[in-house]
Amino acid sequence: MAKIKNLGMAEELLANPHISVHKSFFGMVTDYIYTPTGGKIHVVQKIYNPGDGDAIKGMLSLGAEGLKKGLKDKGLPEPVNIGNMQLNICYSKDFELVAMQMEKFVDFFYKPMTDLVVAEGEDARQILTAIKL
Repeated sequence: MAKIKNLGMAEELLANPHISVHKSFFGMVTDYIYTPTGGKIHVVQKIYNPGDGDAIKGMLSLGAEGLKKGLKDKGLPEPVNIGNMQLNICYSKDFELVAMQMEKFVDFFYKPMTDLVVAEGEDARQILTAIKL
């Protein structure tokens, strides 16, 4: 399971004032919490081939509204086992927050291909329902 602190979008995501960091068990366990609802934030990573990855990249480049529309019209492509594009999804367990960013594997590292897209409230619920998490 991926950790938020290891994602390329971690710094930008954790700068959000609605996200707090809680350490427990002598600092060895770190939880990230969406403070308005108290929902714990989880990470999902999905791997895509270049064609499907570019389609998702196009949806993400339109922001949260464009992403909602693209997911409603086309849905999210099925992930593959081997590909060079990775979609990072951070979401609160109560579906009140979602943050997504597409990365591409280049020169032995994943590099961001899109800006971080963050949605809260009803927009987040619609996006997460459309991607079936």
